[in-house]
Amino acid sequence: MSNATTYLLLRDPDGAHEAASSALRLLNAAPEGDREVAVSAQASVDLARARLLRRDLDGAQEALEPVFQVPAGWRGAGILERISGVRSELCRPDFHGAHIAENLGERIEDFAAASTARLTNGTSGFAIEA
Repeated sequence: MSNATTYLLLRDPDGAHEAASSALRLLNAAPEGDREVAVSAQASVDLARARLLRRDLDGAQEALEPVFQVPAGWRGAGILERISGVRSELCRPDFHGAHIAENLGERIEDFAAASTARLTNGTSGFAIEA
């Protein structure tokens, strides 16, 4: 479990934002060939959740853009579990009717549906009926 994830479990958006941002700075400082795609994606999802806790939909969308580019074969359980948390946050009453929230939710559904990890175990856990 990452430091950012711990802060998210505590519902501390500031701590989660700082921990995820710090992790991404360290990861981005590594030479391009040495960067861990899955770890960077997990940190980006944590950053998105921290921003959602701050009610910053635009910031969450920005943080998720690199995650949506992760190839299906690299979308492991760590990324899918984290992005499921983002999907849950988007269903909060604060975001009801927000176009960005609806768009992100759809993109997350598509992302999960296309992932290799999901295809191998046959479950999604994402579909939420309005």
